[in-house]
Amino acid sequence: MKSKYLTFDSPLGNLYKRSKTSLCVLGALGILTPGLALAQDAATEEANAETEVIEVTGLRSSMISAQARKQNSNKIMDGISADDLGALPDRSITETLQRVAGVSIDRYMSLGDPEHFSVEGNGVIVRGLSQVRSELNGRSSFSANGGRTLSFGDVPPELLNAVNIYKSPTADQVEGGLAGTIDLETKLPFHYDGQKMSFSLEANYGDMIKETTPAYSALYSNTWDTKAGKFGFLADFAFSELSTRNDSIYVRPYFSRDNMPAHEGEKVFVPRGADWRTMHFNRERSGQYVALQWAPQENHEFVLTYFNSEYDMRWDEDAIFVSNDITEVTASADSVYDSMGVMKKGRLTAASDIAMGSDIRVSAQNAQTRDISLEYKYFNDNSAFKFSLQRVDATSKGIDSTVAVATRVPYIDIDLSGSLPSVTSDPVHLANPDNYVWDFLMDNQYDNAGDMTTAAADYEYFLEDSVITSIKTGARFTKSTSDNFDSGYNWGAVGNWLYSSGLIESGANPLESDMHLNEFNNFFQGDVAAPANLYAPIAHYAEGFQQGSYQEVKDKITYVDNGWFDPDGATWQPRNLDDQQWYNSQEEKTSAVYVQANFELNNLKFPVSGNMGVRYVKTDNTAFGYLTFPNGLLFGEGAYEERAAEHSYNNLLPSLNVKIELREDLFLRFAAAKAMTRPDFSSLRSSLALSANIPDEKRDDFFDPETGGPLIDPSTGLPIIPTAADYRKTGESTYNPYLDPMTSTQFDASLEWYYTDSSSMYLALFTKDIKGDQVDQFVTESYGAEGYPQQDYQIKRPVSEGKAKIKGAEISVNHFFTSLPSPFDGLGISANYTYIDSSSIVNADSAPRDTNGMPYDYELPFKAISKNAYNVVGIYQKYDITVRLAYNWRSEFLTSVGANGFNGSIPLSSGGYVDGSGDNIDWRLPVLNAAGGYLDGSISYKIDDTFTVSLNANNLSNTVTKNIVKQTDSGDHYSAYHMNDTRYSLALTANF
Repeated sequence: MKSKYLTFDSPLGNLYKRSKTSLCVLGALGILTPGLALAQDAATEEANAETEVIEVTGLRSSMISAQARKQNSNKIMDGISADDLGALPDRSITETLQRVAGVSIDRYMSLGDPEHFSVEGNGVIVRGLSQVRSELNGRSSFSANGGRTLSFGDVPPELLNAVNIYKSPTADQVEGGLAGTIDLETKLPFHYDGQKMSFSLEANYGDMIKETTPAYSALYSNTWDTKAGKFGFLADFAFSELSTRNDSIYVRPYFSRDNMPAHEGEKVFVPRGADWRTMHFNRERSGQYVALQWAPQENHEFVLTYFNSEYDMRWDEDAIFVSNDITEVTASADSVYDSMGVMKKGRLTAASDIAMGSDIRVSAQNAQTRDISLEYKYFNDNSAFKFSLQRVDATSKGIDSTVAVATRVPYIDIDLSGSLPSVTSDPVHLANPDNYVWDFLMDNQYDNAGDMTTAAADYEYFLEDSVITSIKTGARFTKSTSDNFDSGYNWGAVGNWLYSSGLIESGANPLESDMHLNEFNNFFQGDVAAPANLYAPIAHYAEGFQQGSYQEVKDKITYVDNGWFDPDGATWQPRNLDDQQWYNSQEEKTSAVYVQANFELNNLKFPVSGNMGVRYVKTDNTAFGYLTFPNGLLFGEGAYEERAAEHSYNNLLPSLNVKIELREDLFLRFAAAKAMTRPDFSSLRSSLALSANIPDEKRDDFFDPETGGPLIDPSTGLPIIPTAADYRKTGESTYNPYLDPMTSTQFDASLEWYYTDSSSMYLALFTKDIKGDQVDQFVTESYGAEGYPQQDYQIKRPVSEGKAKIKGAEISVNHFFTSLPSPFDGLGISANYTYIDSSSIVNADSAPRDTNGMPYDYELPFKAISKNAYNVVGIYQKYDITVRLAYNWRSEFLTSVGANGFNGSIPLSSGGYVDGSGDNIDWRLPVLNAAGGYLDGSISYKIDDTFTVSLNANNLSNTVTKNIVKQTDSGDHYSAYHMNDTRYSLALTANF
C-alpha cells in the first residue's frame, strides 16, 4: 500500500519537528490543515511504499477537505469547504447549510409569522433546535436583530473558506450553542502560496418577477518573506442583488355552524373566508474582508482581520384579507361538503356583504455587522498559547408600514377540491374604486444597535508518553450592550367603522388617484384561476411614512365635531421613535473559565482518544425599559415610568468526547455534555405596556350601538361614564428580564467509516433533554401611575418553565464511483437522512385551542422540527464539466401557535355558531409547514486553468409551499399556499 499523509501549508514554514508533541501543538493552534492532498482511488491503489500526493481539484477536492475535517475532529461535526460554497446550487449560506445531515431551514420571514414567505430561507435549525451559536473564525458574531446569532443569509458566501457545524461541545468551546455551533471560517493569506487573485461576475433572474440582478466578487492575496518574518495580505469583496416574487392564497380557519342553508340543524364546518396577496422582494448583500498575517518567527504568529457584512432589504405586498365576523357568513345551499361536513366548494356571502381589507405594505431594513479581531499564537515543543481581542458592532434599522382601505364584497367563491385552491370574488365590484373607504394605518419603526468586546486566552501544555496528552485551560470575558428603539406595531383606524358610525363628514372614500389596480398577472404562474383585480393604496402612502404620508391620508378625511368625539384619540397617532417609552437598553457581562484534558490510549486493541472537561460560566444582565399606563383619566393618561431589572445566573457545563478507532478507517464516537443558551436580548426587555378596554359585552351599557356615541343618563342628562371596574385591564408582553437560560443534557454517538479519501458513511444517534424553554403565563399584578390608584391587571408574559425532549438519528453517505469505466467514473452521490422525534410540555396559557374553544388532545412537537428530512445530491465531475442536482425534503413541522390570522375571540352561541364552552371563545390554532421538497441544480464548465462558467437554478421543482392548520372536529386542512420564482444565475469565475 502506498503510504498516505496529511500535507499542511504552515504559515510558519516547514521547520517544525515532526514529533508527536509538535504536531499536537500545530493542531491546537489551528495551523494543521488536514486533507488538502488526500485523494487516491481505493480501487486503483498500487502496493508500494512510496509516499504520494495526488492533486485533486474541483468538487471532489472540496469533499475531501470537508471529510478530512470531520475525520480528524475531536468532536462530532460536519463541514462545508469553500469549493462547496461555490459549487452548490445555492445563493446563500443559509440555503447551503440545509444540505448537511441534521440541519434544516425554515422559509419564513419569521418562524412565528407563517403568512410571509422567505424565498432564500431564514432560520437555521440544527438537530431540531434553532438556538444555534454563530461564530466567525471561532469567535462570537451576531446581528442587531434582538437575537444572539448572525443572520447567515446576510453574509456573502464568497468571503468564506469553510463552514464548520459542531454538534457536540467541548469545554474549550464558547458556550451558547444549545443546538450546536456554526463557525464561519474566512480565508487567510497564508492559506495560499504567494499571490492569488480571483473574481466572479454573475447575473440572477427570477421567472415570476422577471427581473435580472447582478452579483460580483473579487479577491487578492499575497505573501512575502522578509528579514522581519513572513507577511501576508488578503482583501475580499462581494456584492449580490436578488429580486423575487411570491404569490399566496389563504383559506381561513373553519368554524362549526348549524344554520347553513340546506343543512339547518346539522353541524357543518365553514371557513371564515379566503384571501390572497402578492409580495415583491429585493435584497442587496455586500461584504468586505481584509486579513493581515505576520509570522516574525517560526513559533509566533499575529493575525488581524476586519469583516463587514451589510444587508439591505425591501419587500412590498398587495394583500386583500377578510375582516368579517364568522357569525355573519353563510355558505350557499349548493355548497359541497366532505364526509366530515367540511366545506370544500361553494359561495360565501353575508347579509351586509363580506367585510375585507386591501392594503399596501412596505417593509425596508438595513442591517450591518462589523468585526475587527486581533489574535496572537505562540508555541514551543511542549506548550501552546493563544490570545485574542475582538470587537463586534452591529446595527439594524427599518420600517414596516401598512396603509389599508376597506371594502365589502358580495361573495367569495372557493374551490378546495383540487391540488391548488381557487378563490375568486366579484371582479366588477372590486375593480370599482368607489367601493373602497379608508381603513387603517399601521407602522413599526426600529433602530437597534449592539456591540460586544471580548478578550480570551487559551493555554495548552503537552505531555509526552502519557495517557493524558495535554491539559488545556483558558478564560474568556465579554461585555455586550444592546440599545434598541422599537415603536411596536402602531395600528390605528382612520375610516371604516368611523364612517359606518357616522363620524366622518367627508373624504371617507379615497380618490382613484390614491390607489392602484393590482391585476394579479400570471398569478401562481397561471396554475390557478386568477383572483379578482383589486384596488390598494399607492406605494407612496406606505413608503413615504417618514415624509409624512400618513398625515396626508388623515388630512383627506373630515371628522365630525359633536362635542364628545375626539378624532385624535380615536384615530391613528404617530409614535416618536425617540420617546423613551420605546427604548430598551441592556448591558451584559459574561466570564468563563474552563479546563480540558485530552487523552489517548494507543496500547489498547482499539485505540481510544478524546477529551473531557468542564466550563464554568457566569452571566450578569441589566435591562432598562419602561412601564406604560393606559390612556384615559382613570389609569394614568398614557404616563410611563422607567423600570430596571438585574438578573444573574451561573452554569456549570461538563463535556466528554470519546473516539474509538475500530480500524484505521472506522471510528466510533461518544459524546455527553450539558449545554446552555441565553435568552435573546429581545426577550429580556424590561418593558410592559398596560391597556384598559371596555369589553364588547359591556359596550352597549355605555355606547349607542347605532351611532357609537355615549348613552345619556335620563336622570342627569349627562353621558353614562364607565368606572375602572367596567374595564378589562390587561398587559401583554413577549419579554421578561428575569428569564433563565435554556439548558440541555445531551448524549451523542456516531459510527463513521472513511473507506476512501473522498467517500464515507456515518450513522449518528442523539438525544437532548431540554429545560427552560419559554412558555406564556398569566398572572395578576397591581400597578398605578403616580397620583392614580392601584389597579389589578391580568398580565401575560413568558417564563422559563417549558420542557422538551428530542431524540433522533442521522445517516449520511458520500461516494464517488471511481471504479466504474470512463466516462461513468465521474459519477458521485451525497445523501443523508435525519429522523427527529420531539415533544414539548407547555402550560395551559400557551396551549392551542380550537375555534370551538376546546383544547387539543395531542402533544405538540417542538417548534420547527421535522420528524423526517433527507437530501440527495447527484454529482458528475469529469472532462472539466461538473453537474450537480440537489433535492432537499422535510416532513411537516410546527411554525407557530396562534399567529396573526390564526387566533381570535368570538361571542358565545351567536349566529348559529356551535360552541363547546360556557364563555366567550378564545381560539389559537397550531400552524404547520406541510411536507415538501425543493430541487436545485448547477452545471459548470472549466474553460481553462483560469476561467469557469456556470449555470445555477433554484426551485426547478416549482414547489408550492403549503401551511396546515390543525383543527379537531373539522380535521387538518391546508390554510396557505405559497409559490415563488424558479431562479437562474449565470456566472463567470476566474482564478489567477
